Amino acid sequence: MAVKYIECSHCQKRYPSNSKLEEGARAKKSVRCSDCKKTFQIVVYEVKDGKSQPLKFDARPASEDKFLTTMIRNARID
Repeated sequence: MAVKYIECSHCQKRYPSNSKLEEGARAKKSVRCSDCKKTFQIVVYEVKDGKSQPLKFDARPASEDKFLTTMIRNARID
């Protein structure tokens, strides 16, 4: 299993990632570091085979996917 985390771009403090932080990364949100108190943009990293790499996300947020799914489900075909 791969480990996911975010890292402060100022002091390099790492925090474990969760679904809320991943959603924030999709929307290009920022958070404040509890260590250095500076804000940084959320970038989720994943460790695979001993190497850290940033995760690539779709530009579209998951909430938009939910909206599109609902619209398709409720669409009427005449």
